[in-house]
Amino acid sequence: MAFNGNGRLGFLLNFLRHPLRNASVVPSSKVASRNMFNGLDVEGIRYVIELGPGTGVFTQELYDRLHPDAQVLVVELDEGYVASLKDRFGDRFDIVQSSACRLESLLNERNWPHVDLVLSGLPFVLPGAVKEPMLSAIKGLTDRGTVFRFFTYMPPLMKPHYRMFQLRRVCFVLRNFPPMYIYSVN
Repeated sequence: MAFNGNGRLGFLLNFLRHPLRNASVVPSSKVASRNMFNGLDVEGIRYVIELGPGTGVFTQELYDRLHPDAQVLVVELDEGYVASLKDRFGDRFDIVQSSACRLESLLNERNWPHVDLVLSGLPFVLPGAVKEPMLSAIKGLTDRGTVFRFFTYMPPLMKPHYRMFQLRRVCFVLRNFPPMYIYSVN
């Protein structure tokens, strides 16, 4: 059953239905969204993939800050979120309803020359059938210089899932519920 992907109530209802897919009961804060881009040359970014945007808090930041010619692929599994994201960002961004495990084939379909940034709002407790191909694709991208940014609420539990990456903590965001840590590769 689809739901309206707008707002905090929709996010909470989706969390209650899919607690392993939605890692929080509320969307990330605007403060967290701004911090997700700390230290990045946003003006120079032209090719971006966002995985698991949910209500689009980080998507909004991309929309507001990226150059108008930037290509953005937004990958979301939940059809309620997809409909809302298309309404808000579909004029500039390529929003697809798909699983992150298809990242490699989604990129091949677009034939981009490179990827500057992969931004992820996905929890680290994904099923192996999703996580393994997704992380393999991201590893291939980061080995070629792509920046991979993501957040977590529990670094000690997250780190074993990302052991193939050289992680760098970007910042801690207290003004978020729950407080989050933002990590980067490259």
